[in-house]
Amino acid sequence: MRNFSLVGLLLAVAIIAYWAKGMLAPSVSHDPNDKSTVAYWVSHDSDRDVMLSYCNNHPDQQNSSDCKLAIAAQTEIDSNAVPKQPGTTGVTQGTSNAVDQLEAQKDANNLP
Repeated sequence: MRNFSLVGLLLAVAIIAYWAKGMLAPSVSHDPNDKSTVAYWVSHDSDRDVMLSYCNNHPDQQNSSDCKLAIAAQTEIDSNAVPKQPGTTGVTQGTSNAVDQLEAQKDANNLP
């Protein structure tokens, strides 16, 4: 009889834990127009620009969820941007002075 009560108690605890896990886990949204995801703000440029402008003009609102998401999206976009390759135009540090001057002259000749 004692084993039945222990098994029943463990079963009740397991059911309650499973129920609590389902209640506390955040729901995953697959809606592309869900503004509560960074992916929305990354893919909607005009909305992100408007929100960033609003956040810059209202510093007291910068801790709002929309401002945080728009800033996170802009940070993600900035970190994934392809940097300009050195040496394609202008003067670089890895070349001699004569080559730098030649590149600068070529760039000046290409100006409209």
